[in-house]
Amino acid sequence: MIIELFGPPGAGKTTFLRRLCLAMAERGVRVKTVNGYRLIEYASTLQEGPETRHGIGRIGRKIATCAPILLSTLPKDSVAGRLLASIPLRSRTWSWRMKVDIAQLCESWHKAQESEGYFVFEEGLIQAVCAMIVFARNPNIDAIRDSLTFLPRPDLLVQLDAPPETVRRRLVDRYARQPLIEVLLFELGVERALKQADISRKIGDCLYQDGWPLIKVNGGDPHNFENVIARVFGEHTKETSLAQP
Repeated sequence: MIIELFGPPGAGKTTFLRRLCLAMAERGVRVKTVNGYRLIEYASTLQEGPETRHGIGRIGRKIATCAPILLSTLPKDSVAGRLLASIPLRSRTWSWRMKVDIAQLCESWHKAQESEGYFVFEEGLIQAVCAMIVFARNPNIDAIRDSLTFLPRPDLLVQLDAPPETVRRRLVDRYARQPLIEVLLFELGVERALKQADISRKIGDCLYQDGWPLIKVNGGDPHNFENVIARVFGEHTKETSLAQP
């Protein structure tokens, strides 16, 4: 089973992911998490406590995985190739960055589809589309809908959102704790994140209209996460198949 989260930075994706993984572990579910540069990891590495986003190791891992992808040519008929071609970006730098991220995500999707068990994508292909629209040359709803037609569908898609003032406050606090070099390399910035929030809402509407298995979550109130997680287990998993020997 593949579960994919999406929403703007600061909407609560990591907090929800941690709660979901802990709930699954309590039910005996074997689960792995996926997030671009981290590829596939066991969710047991997620611990309670403040989110740890920075560190020189993160930068080193990102650099180590970039070169082979940047030097390669993505097949035009591949998901990554079609997605990058359908939404041209204004900046060459962001084109390179998105090429790396999307190629890694597609690799992780392939691994997840070929494997048994449960996989949670903290930031998957829908999230990549949201980021691409922020930097697109000519963003429009037709380009969004076209890109959605050839993306693989997860078993469950969870959209997290929060009020703009909540997103802004969380991002200001987050960036204040991160080294400047990491903010410049990995983060969108407050204003772009707020723009992505609007884009995420529009994409969420498209996904709902197209019949994607979508649940919307108010990330501004983490106390409601438990109700959503209970709904995930009640509607989208079979309790008899959760326990692993």
